[in-house]
Parts: sequence; C-alpha cells; structure tokens
Amino acid sequence: IIQTQFNTLDHKLRNDRLELLQYLCISTETSDIVFQCYKQVFKEHNEMCANLICAISVKLNEQQLDDVIEFFMDGFVDKDNNIHERCALSIEKIALKLNERQLNKVFECLMNAFESGKITICNYCAHALATISLQLGEKQLDNALQYAIQFIMKLKEEQLCDVFQCLINRLSDEKAAENNRRKCAELLGKLSMKWNEKQLNDAFNSLKDMLNKDDRFNREETYKNNDKYADLFERIAQRLDEKQMKI
Repeated sequence: IIQTQFNTLDHKLRNDRLELLQYLCISTETSDIVFQCYKQVFKEHNEMCANLICAISVKLNEQQLDDVIEFFMDGFVDKDNNIHERCALSIEKIALKLNERQLNKVFECLMNAFESGKITICNYCAHALATISLQLGEKQLDNALQYAIQFIMKLKEEQLCDVFQCLINRLSDEKAAENNRRKCAELLGKLSMKWNEKQLNDAFNSLKDMLNKDDRFNREETYKNNDKYADLFERIAQRLDEKQMKI
C-alpha cells in the first residue's frame, strides 16, 4: 500500500514514509518490499535512500544482500556523478557486512569498471577500493594488492591523500581486527614511494604509537609474526633517508 502511494505524496511526506519503512524489515518478504521502495525513488532521493539501504543491510539475508550489491554496482557505473558517488560511498559502508564471496564479487566489479573505462577514477572510488581490499581474505589479498597498487599508482595527489588517510585511520584503529591492520601496513609499505615526506612521517608516528600502546607487540614472539610492521618501518626509513639526501 505504501509503495503504491509514493507517487501521490509530497516531498516531506515521502521522506517520512521512507524513514518509517526501515522499521518494517521484520521478515524476508517485508525486507524485499522495503528495498524495492527505496530503489523506486532512489534517483530522486539518492542520499537518503542509500543511507537507509545501508541501514537495513544488517537485517538482510545473503541473497538480499547480493541484490543490494548488484544495485549499488549498477549505480557505481551510472553516468550521473551524484548517483556514482553515492553508490561508491554505500559500497564502502556495507563492506564490513559482506562475506568473502561478496567481497570478491565487488572487487572484481570495481576493477572491471576501472579497466573498461566505464568510470573516471575519483576520491570515492579510491576509498571504496581501499576498504574492500582490506576486507579480503589472505588468499585473495595478494591478487587484490597487485590490482589495488596498479590502480592507486594512477591516482592524482588529492586522491592519494584520501587513500593514505584511509589506510592510516585503519592502521591506528585499536578496535580493528589485527589482520586488517597488518594489511594496512603492507599496503602503506608497498606504496611508500608515492607518499610525501609529511605522509611518511605520519605513517611512522602512527605505527610507532600503535606498537607502543599495545602490550602484545612488546613480546618477542609477537614481533616475529608481524613482519609487515617491520617492513613498513624499513621502507619509511629508506624513503625518508632518500628525501633528506635530496635537501
């Protein structure tokens, strides 16, 4: 009933209905209906609908989440910049809720979109790619890193800054899974040749603070298992030495 009445409502009432719909996701059937309602008015209310779809995603089953992924990926290659940016942001938001299969699917779609030239690389793309890459499992990470590094190397300075800040934030996040923090360290290390002196210093200080705060890193056996951190320290030191030699 609500869905059929949407077109007859004014702007404020439609927004109210959209907000209320999220609370109707109490079964598979009602969740499907709510998602369809959001899709129906997405182009006119893309910010609100995207946020609400992300909000209800925690209540969706795997198949429904697949539908959400497909919807956002379609919007990701939309020629309308607002739709593209909103969908890129949404992909980043729901990344933590995706399983390994879904993460692989999103990563492949992102890379295909970049390589085919369907979209122009932007800051939102960079954030989405960085977030998805960090969520991938160990088996997929090596391949993902190679693609991600090739992609990041093509970014403009402003976009690189966004990627750098995203990685630093995740590296410094004490609540983040240890494996994800190690992935951040690995990416930062492999991309160290792209960072400027300030970024290198920021990365060094963030890593130092992280290790000093966490007692686990004061144990010898833990150091042995965290070669990614040691490698990052070494790469940063080398890059800083190179920059200082040029002064």
